Amino acid sequence: MSTVKTKDILESKITPLMFKLGWPVMTAALLETFYQLADTFWLGRLGGDESANAVAGLQVAFPILWFFAAAAAGFAMSGTALVSQHTGAGNSEKANIATTQIISFSAISGVAITIFGSLLAPLLIPIISGDSAVTQTAVSYLIWFFPATSFIFINASFRVLSAAAGDTKTPLKITLASNTLNIILDPFLIAGIGPIPALGVVGAAAATLVSTIFAAIVVIVILVRGNGKLSINKKHIIPEKFWMKQIFKIGAPAAFGHSAESFGFIILMALISRLPNATSALAGYGIVSRLTSFVFIPAQGLGQGLSTIIGQSLGADNFKRAKKTSLLGIKIITLTILFQMAIMIPFRRELIGLFIPGNEGVITEGANFMLIFGLSFPFFGVVRGITSAFNAAGTNVPSMIIGFTRLWLFRIPFTWIGGFILGYAATGVWVGMALSNFLSMAIAIFFFSRGKWLRNITSQQ
Repeated sequence: MSTVKTKDILESKITPLMFKLGWPVMTAALLETFYQLADTFWLGRLGGDESANAVAGLQVAFPILWFFAAAAAGFAMSGTALVSQHTGAGNSEKANIATTQIISFSAISGVAITIFGSLLAPLLIPIISGDSAVTQTAVSYLIWFFPATSFIFINASFRVLSAAAGDTKTPLKITLASNTLNIILDPFLIAGIGPIPALGVVGAAAATLVSTIFAAIVVIVILVRGNGKLSINKKHIIPEKFWMKQIFKIGAPAAFGHSAESFGFIILMALISRLPNATSALAGYGIVSRLTSFVFIPAQGLGQGLSTIIGQSLGADNFKRAKKTSLLGIKIITLTILFQMAIMIPFRRELIGLFIPGNEGVITEGANFMLIFGLSFPFFGVVRGITSAFNAAGTNVPSMIIGFTRLWLFRIPFTWIGGFILGYAATGVWVGMALSNFLSMAIAIFFFSRGKWLRNITSQQ
């Protein structure tokens, strides 16, 4: 077991502590990005139109996955506040009960999403995509991917809960093993090697299913045995009214915000799918989204480190440290993203070309997207730092408003106006997306400056 002690979290220098807590999360996120890039890499080498259709289909499928998973993921985020603040208050028993209840909730909600997602995906995808080949590819991927949902939720909840308790290295080890397995399986199942036929997107989903089942088994074994900082309390394995009420009270705003945001991305995909060069725009968008995932890896790790320090500080009634940590974290996350984009943008065409060589239409559109939208990434860095503080405090209404307005008040209207009303096609869509990041940053700063997130929720339990 490798953890950071609560005493150190409450007393150590903030910047080194953020990186100490954050680097395993960053590494885990890097591994997640590598497996997604591996999917894209092998799908991009299927050849001809099949490559573009496969990459575009994957991009159309992701908003549907997020839509079904968003609510459950939002509720599970309550674990950041519950576990970090109870740990900071020195109550490990309640931290373990919260962990048990959230893991149970994640497993049950995952089963429900598997059933409903598998039934509804064939009906929803044709509404989003106007291309029959892309539609068929996306549906095939989802049908094979949805059975992995419960396992993905258990793994994701474990990462959040462990980090909130100060242990970020155990989830990293599990992610390393499962993603390595996924990457190894990809060429066999996607492209076909030897007697194994090329399964395309179905192979990508099957590789994910196998690797996530493996990771979930390891997680459950660790929690049952109590090998980590958190453990399963077997007396509380069945969902309980009190804890479900806490999970829903804290998580409902995040769940609603995530659901509204995910549905907004479905609408956005539908808009991009109706551009004159829809397949190239979707494929370029998908490749760039995976490439720029690298940019948000430090933000994700530092953001989780921020949430842990802030949450445990709030639980210990150290509001001064919580506020100081949040301000410093926002600056570091924003500057880190700015530095990364300054390196990546000049080489955008070469980077995109690695994943779909020879397809000039996709490369050109992807490069245009990275240039325009990438310039707005530092604004989103501010938002990420602020929402880390809100998550730690269990104050998720502002996060819900930020996410909702970013998509529904700004991004969708602006992309529609720029791409279709003004007739700038894909360029207009990319500009609209960039503007939404800037305006959502302004809203986030407004809520943060009010200071209502500085509160200790453990006294209410």
